[in-house]
Amino acid sequence: MRPLLVSLFAALSLGLAPAVQAFPVQADADAPPAKVEVWSLQQTGEIGSAIFIQDRAAWRATDVLLPQLEGQTEHGLIGWIVVDQGDAQLVRFLRGDPTAPLPGYDILVDKNGRAGPAIPSKDAALPDDQVAHYLARNLAIANIGDLRCTANFNTVVLDDPDSDGWLVWLLAATSESDVVPMGGHYRFHVSADGRTLEKREQLSGGCLNMDRPPAAPDGEVLGIGTTVLVAPQPLEIHVFLSLLNRLPIYVMAGDKIWSVEGALIQEVDSSKIR
Repeated sequence: MRPLLVSLFAALSLGLAPAVQAFPVQADADAPPAKVEVWSLQQTGEIGSAIFIQDRAAWRATDVLLPQLEGQTEHGLIGWIVVDQGDAQLVRFLRGDPTAPLPGYDILVDKNGRAGPAIPSKDAALPDDQVAHYLARNLAIANIGDLRCTANFNTVVLDDPDSDGWLVWLLAATSESDVVPMGGHYRFHVSADGRTLEKREQLSGGCLNMDRPPAAPDGEVLGIGTTVLVAPQPLEIHVFLSLLNRLPIYVMAGDKIWSVEGALIQEVDSSKIR
């Protein structure tokens, strides 16, 4: 089961009609949410995949580290960052002062999500860009908006493809394996030094927890449908949720319906949806 990290600190491709749940509209907040930035469908797929890879690395590394810390009440850890190393992700659990974080434990997670051992870091200090990465993460957490769909959020930090700064996601988390938290996620734009919040984007119109569909008797993977109010197309969060839950997500945005099957986003013929 995917842990709450904060507790530690396709049918269409075959020309078949997809079976999906209804398209529920996310509950409106007091004021309509602002429209959010979108990328091309290909880039949206790539960013959503990167979110999934980093999130998976963090929780797989946590699974390795937690048993090692069992019984240690003074481990001094203050959080983590995930550093992309091409075919692998380096998860660095940090210690010390949150304003000047230091390396604590390092865990390398390979491209298949397999985590190596937790190794006490040999580095005396973090590089400046990793300090900024951590500060950006904390800045986003400190500036969450009014929409609180869960008590706990997981975090992902990536390079902003459109600037020299950071993109930070707060991902609404759940410990229930049969629940898909479709609403309540945030995206933040943060300066390169990690100290200035440039924009906060609410990625849903409200809270929406959806039941994961059971497997069909014939083995068909059922999808779930949702409606997006903040963008004219699926967002990276839908790619992430599709990969995380291993199911297709069908997104109604504007007057179109889209299928999201991992990183592949396609407009679909609504007449084929039953």
